[in-house]
Amino acid sequence: MSSSLDLDSPAPAVPAAAPRASAGASTSLDLDAGAAPARQQAAAPAAARAPAAARSYPVVRVAPRGRTILSRKAPTVTLTRTQTGIGTLTFEAAVSPEVGDLRLGVAYQLRSGLSSTVQVTGGNRLAPPRSRRPVLVGAHERYERISVDLRQSPDIERLAIYAFSESRAQLKWGGTLIVTTFAGAKIEVPLEQLPAGEVAVLMSLYNIKGEFVLRAELETIAGSIREAARAYGYDQISWLDDRTPVE
Repeated sequence: MSSSLDLDSPAPAVPAAAPRASAGASTSLDLDAGAAPARQQAAAPAAARAPAAARSYPVVRVAPRGRTILSRKAPTVTLTRTQTGIGTLTFEAAVSPEVGDLRLGVAYQLRSGLSSTVQVTGGNRLAPPRSRRPVLVGAHERYERISVDLRQSPDIERLAIYAFSESRAQLKWGGTLIVTTFAGAKIEVPLEQLPAGEVAVLMSLYNIKGEFVLRAELETIAGSIREAARAYGYDQISWLDDRTPVE
């Protein structure tokens, strides 16, 4: 962690007003207008998707050992500086075999400008590749899991967590994406509301003034992992094929 990150400092001011009040809300967050310009400018995949209207949401927090469920109507939660900077942040796809051969992946962009993907296929996968101190680790334990080393959180610009079928079959979405942070706080995203498909973007993460903002995306992509990454603004990745980046 950078010495400039003050874990006890107040939450940063964030743009635009929010439509929904919440007991844990303070200021407001406009992810379309301010935090995610790259996604706004990204080209749509093969099946054209309508451009998202500008949306603003309140800044909602999750307490230590607390539980928050995200949905399309209430899609965002903001981690505190402690939750952003201490320990490990994990994304886990808790799904049954009935869903299909679901695998978990993440597209990432670091502050250095490096951008690529990590996919859980086989053994552990690291990012950056061949790093002695990886920022991201993909592994399969009971479920598919992506872990983020929060000691390096200042190096992270943004992430997009996606799921895909290893065999390129249609997945029958179900189960839950579970995000666990410092002190056992959990953020859950139910997946049964997704239409059937081979690839879906489940969640985005943005680093806004030293705090991680998580947003449920819940969007099935009519195309490949490469098209899903490009649709969310990760257009600086070079690809070997439609699901394998050049490393």
